[in-house]
Amino acid sequence: MANTRQTRFVIFAGSQQYVAPGTCYIAQDGTTTMIRPKAARFYSFAEAKEFAKEKHITFNAQTYIGLEDFTDVEMQG
Repeated sequence: MANTRQTRFVIFAGSQQYVAPGTCYIAQDGTTTMIRPKAARFYSFAEAKEFAKEKHITFNAQTYIGLEDFTDVEMQG
């Protein structure tokens, strides 16, 4: 079975220059996580922005919305 990838918007919690192992994400509960499957995933930029507003997350150079690819297994997590 092929392992497909799906792209979703996420909120990163770390420097935009160093998206690599050790990358932090904002989880569904509004806390930070380094575990990719626990990252809050969104279908649109607007949906991610609304989530951030509800969770009182402020965007800056360290916290921003971006795209991330997830495998089917990660999407189930």
